[in-house]
Amino acid sequence: MWKKGLVLLFVVTLFAGCYIVPIQDAPPGPPPQGQWVPVVLRATGGGAPPEKAINPAQARLMTERAAKLDGYRNLLEQAYGVAIRGKSTVRDFVLKNDTIRSRVEAYIRGAKVTDTEYKEDGGVEVKMEVTLGYDFVQLFP
Repeated sequence: MWKKGLVLLFVVTLFAGCYIVPIQDAPPGPPPQGQWVPVVLRATGGGAPPEKAINPAQARLMTERAAKLDGYRNLLEQAYGVAIRGKSTVRDFVLKNDTIRSRVEAYIRGAKVTDTEYKEDGGVEVKMEVTLGYDFVQLFP
């Protein structure tokens, strides 16, 4: 009889240890120090119509695409930074050649165009934004 009581006590103790604590929402207010919060980046891109377009429709589409690519580049520069390389050639204490190149190597996903403005001269300006969530911060160890 006391063996059944011991088994029953063991089972009750086992199930009592399996209680699930409900998840509580974080209190409103500023996040704790060191915790990542989503950041919204905004950028503007501009494009000019190409001279060799076959017709005005193609020129407009190419201009919109150029403005969008410029907007993506500007967003990437804000998110990841820019690598700048410079090279200067000096001969007889006179600067002969000075070359500066900038380069961005990254990818961006989820950017959207929030506004498109068509200029009188045929140019296009787009405003873009992207939200950098928690998956962005995981890219940087």
